[in-house]
Amino acid sequence: MVLGAGNVQVCTAAMTYGFKIVQEMISGLSAWMDSKGFRTLDEISGRAVPNVTDWQYLNLNHITKARIDQDLCIKCGRCHIACEDTSHQAITAMVDGERHFMVKEEDCVGCNLCVNVCPVENCIDMVTLAPGEKDERTGEIVSADYANWTFHPNNPMSTKIAE
Repeated sequence: MVLGAGNVQVCTAAMTYGFKIVQEMISGLSAWMDSKGFRTLDEISGRAVPNVTDWQYLNLNHITKARIDQDLCIKCGRCHIACEDTSHQAITAMVDGERHFMVKEEDCVGCNLCVNVCPVENCIDMVTLAPGEKDERTGEIVSADYANWTFHPNNPMSTKIAE
């Protein structure tokens, strides 16, 4: 809706949690709007559009990694299942024979899927690696320079002029 949608379609959530989820979504949206001071849907419709860009302009040197707050984790395993089955197998299920969910930084690509499936607010967050830090997945040092696909060396249509 903040991207301008006039309505929202829900299927999987209703299949998983039943039709009652729709009422919970309505009350959740209402509570969120109240907490932010919005009175109507028109006030939020399209507000995020200025933040959207074409994928090719995203900064390739902006690296994030998921971090799980062990004090907040309820050990439901949703993050592990989502990452294991559909992403990069970057979250443990067991550590030292105990049920324990922890991000394996060397495998995390920063896709944010685990954050989206976690039922506990702020349990998993995305931490940006600072320039100069080492990305354990690639072994590369994070650069402070902005770099996007339009001038990436692997892009055959690169706009960067050969030197």
